[in-house]
Amino acid sequence: MQVMESDDRLTEHSSNDEIIQFLSFTVSNELFGIDLIHVHEILRPAFITRIPNVEIFVLGVINLRGEIIPIIDLKKKFEQGFTDITKMSRIIVLEYNLKRFGLVVEEVKQVIKIQKSSISSINNQLSMDFNHMIDNVGRSGELIVLIIDLKKLISLT
Repeated sequence: MQVMESDDRLTEHSSNDEIIQFLSFTVSNELFGIDLIHVHEILRPAFITRIPNVEIFVLGVINLRGEIIPIIDLKKKFEQGFTDITKMSRIIVLEYNLKRFGLVVEEVKQVIKIQKSSISSINNQLSMDFNHMIDNVGRSGELIVLIIDLKKLISLT
């Protein structure tokens, strides 16, 4: 009987754990996630107007219903070449600190719910800073998601 009470408390505790939703997507066949609260919309690839003299990972801008949105190739940002645009490619339009920008990714997968207690810092486990934009890894069942820190992504752009 006491074991069941103990199990009930464990279940109760885990159900009280905060759940964060992440939009998952692939870049270089790796699974990444961005906090869903920052996702404005997901677009099929559109005509991108090139801008001269910008960082190489900035592909240019798009006109989104009258708003000019800069577009970043996340694969190039990770220094792994340019994203090949396919029928599965998408532009994820994000909003962070009242700024909107788009990320070109290979494929948008799904929204993944991850318990906050299942998110761990990789900087504590590695002596180096993993590409300066990823601090955390989340687990949801069998999936492991590299979580992009938008604050660092924007400060590096």
